[in-house]
Amino acid sequence: MQRNIRYLIFSIVISIFSIGIFQYYQNFNESRIFNTFLENAGVVSTLHVDSSEQFKTLLDFSEVSREEFESTLNNVISNAREAYEILNNTDSSLTLKEKELLSLANLYWLQGLELFEVSILTLIDNPDSAKVQESIAQSISDLSIGDRSYEEFLFLIKTNSEAAGTFLPVLYEIEYVGLEDNSFKFADLLVEKAKSSTGGLFLRRNLSISGAEFEPTPIAVTEDDYFVLLNEKIELQVVLTNEGNVDSYDVVILILVTDEYGETIHEQQSKIDSIGPQESRIFYSDAINIEAGVLHEWFIKLEEVEKEENLNDNLYSIFGFIPPEG
Repeated sequence: MQRNIRYLIFSIVISIFSIGIFQYYQNFNESRIFNTFLENAGVVSTLHVDSSEQFKTLLDFSEVSREEFESTLNNVISNAREAYEILNNTDSSLTLKEKELLSLANLYWLQGLELFEVSILTLIDNPDSAKVQESIAQSISDLSIGDRSYEEFLFLIKTNSEAAGTFLPVLYEIEYVGLEDNSFKFADLLVEKAKSSTGGLFLRRNLSISGAEFEPTPIAVTEDDYFVLLNEKIELQVVLTNEGNVDSYDVVILILVTDEYGETIHEQQSKIDSIGPQESRIFYSDAINIEAGVLHEWFIKLEEVEKEENLNDNLYSIFGFIPPEG
């Protein structure tokens, strides 16, 4: 009988001890998972506070170039994807409301940024694209949902931490757009601002003839801007400039030399392999002999490139003559 009582007491003690050990381990494990979540939340917050600031600079559109725009947006989206993966790899056994809100914020931020990228680049390459405003508005709406979800996450986790005395990492205030009901109006404003951008965001194609000079150097210029030339073979040095923001390839230049009687004395067609954005190239015409005492015109034309904006500066004329002998 006493042996049975001792066995019963021993069993109870062992059970209580086991339950205590299990409870301790469970509390320890939950605490570890929660602390890991807090660490991840701090990293996510840092990634998004940087991205949100960079994103706001893009919305100005005024001075940003296409290259800068794409580079910055790629960096913003890269940070958002990294933040999403960090939270996605957080222990799934953690079912806190705070985690749910932060995950929701990250999902909508990433979704909104990726849609914004596709929409804006579509607008840039095809300004007349149908329904692009709707796509931009949806991206703004997604970002707004993300902002709101993060705001609720921040409020809840700070409230609960104060009640429980939990130490929190640095969690920043984050706002990408901060809008809730005006996404379509905001999208229209963005489209207008983007289209009026002067920083090279939209593709611009524009070649020009910046100037031309005779070789050898003329000895004088008349009041009518006719160049007085030496009695030697004459060639023309032409300055070609790409005033757009995209490369131009296989640029065709035509040179026609006529005399004062309307007779063509020389024709030349050449091709320049490429001219980069804001780059100038020197082109030399064929060296030719002209008749002394007769005024000649060198007419230069650059063939237009696809969707070129301004064709007026693709034409250039310059006049010269060799004084008559004696």
